[in-house]
Amino acid sequence: MPRQSPRIKAILPAKLDIPSAKIEAEIRDIGLDGAFFKALPLQFRDKVGLDTPVLVQYDLFGQGLFEHRGNIVRKDGLGYGVRFTGMDRLTKGRLWQFIADNLTDRECCPFCGERYGILPPVCTSCGWRLDFHPGYLDYHERTCLLNRVNGGLAQLDADQLQKVASFIDSDILKVNGSDDIDQFVGTGKVMLEVFANIRKVAPTDLTVLILGESGTGKELTAQAIHERSPRKDKPFVAINCAAIPDNLLEAELFGHEKGAFTGAHATKKGKFEYADSGTIFLDEIGDMPANLQAKLLRFLQDKIVERVGTVGGKKVNVRVIAATNRDLNGAIAEGKFRSDLYYRLDEFSIHLPPVRERGEDTVILAKYFLNKFSRESGLTKSFTKEAVDAINTYEWPGNVREIINKVRRSIVMAAGRYVTPTDLMLDTVKTGMETGAGDLSSAVAVLEKEKIKEVFKSCNYNISTAAKLLGVSRPTLYRRMKIYGIQ
Repeated sequence: MPRQSPRIKAILPAKLDIPSAKIEAEIRDIGLDGAFFKALPLQFRDKVGLDTPVLVQYDLFGQGLFEHRGNIVRKDGLGYGVRFTGMDRLTKGRLWQFIADNLTDRECCPFCGERYGILPPVCTSCGWRLDFHPGYLDYHERTCLLNRVNGGLAQLDADQLQKVASFIDSDILKVNGSDDIDQFVGTGKVMLEVFANIRKVAPTDLTVLILGESGTGKELTAQAIHERSPRKDKPFVAINCAAIPDNLLEAELFGHEKGAFTGAHATKKGKFEYADSGTIFLDEIGDMPANLQAKLLRFLQDKIVERVGTVGGKKVNVRVIAATNRDLNGAIAEGKFRSDLYYRLDEFSIHLPPVRERGEDTVILAKYFLNKFSRESGLTKSFTKEAVDAINTYEWPGNVREIINKVRRSIVMAAGRYVTPTDLMLDTVKTGMETGAGDLSSAVAVLEKEKIKEVFKSCNYNISTAAKLLGVSRPTLYRRMKIYGIQ
């Protein structure tokens, strides 16, 4: 049976970090799906069983240090076979580059071993493509997934296949099975990177800073990190730092003793104590007053809670996740946010893109919520072509929250099965090209169209270069091209 991933011979320094020990090792062969680690020495052999989760570390010459997770699936007198798990897209791309650069034996198919004088474009024995071009990784992953799906589908009867088809029609784009994480829907590059970062940081105890506009799903991102972490069965406590008056925020976070201030009729625990052993989510951290920023910095350093009105402190075990829609670098420059607090919070950052930069995921989101809310109401609804076009061209300043509100309203407003731009309240959203010839928006639209065409000519019609020159994202440029009919 052919391999699903080509392996190469390599001798690379490595480490296996297991719960009971750290094992010095050498990689002897490696592929996208796993590697064989020769253990140096083997004194931990009896402590390591099959399916033991490990953190693998190794150095690819020219590619730098790699660190990701895996499971031990085989062991023998030399060492351990490890299957890689949870590898993010960037790491996988770098690993593939190393493998492709070292596929030196070009007489044999690296999947099935069929020998040729010169490798053909496609192996006649196993069917794998053998033209290892820069975009090969996308083809490889897609083929592996299709092979897995086809193998599973072959085991199903007609009724089961119908259920799978219905699931694909309505729910296949939903990333998490929990309805609490509705906004994690999408297949575009920017959102896949967000999903990868969540999976990567969740098992750690790093402080996470989530950045993004209002309505992009910052609290849901924090929940997703918590639910995938070892703290998932402990409290998740969220507090909006901008929603509580400055004079009460300290007591809310750190608690207070009886009589500490007017109205403190009893001792009260703060949010940090409630979140002990779990996760606390500090939303809108950019609005925190300066005096509390200093106290929060001290807490992040020693994890000791000092209630208002007390002298002593209490040690707590809390993971901190913070979020803001503000430009913290700008706030630091203006003296409104402490740089040392920023660096303490920014051990790992996740940027949530606004809907206008998610490309085709905008329509995917809208369709997902339409299916979800329709089923809840016992209805069957779908968008007209005009509604899809309106969704694509609208800028969605309220982001995912606005999509949810407009789609939910459209189900009530739609008279029949189909949802129109009017039902979505997008019929009045016109481009400048559709307004009167003498108004300002029309004039601006004409200038914008000409500028885009001018830049395209100057860079030989390269989309990426044109987007950079215009100072916009590729999805935004694609939308403008569609609006103005630019091919």
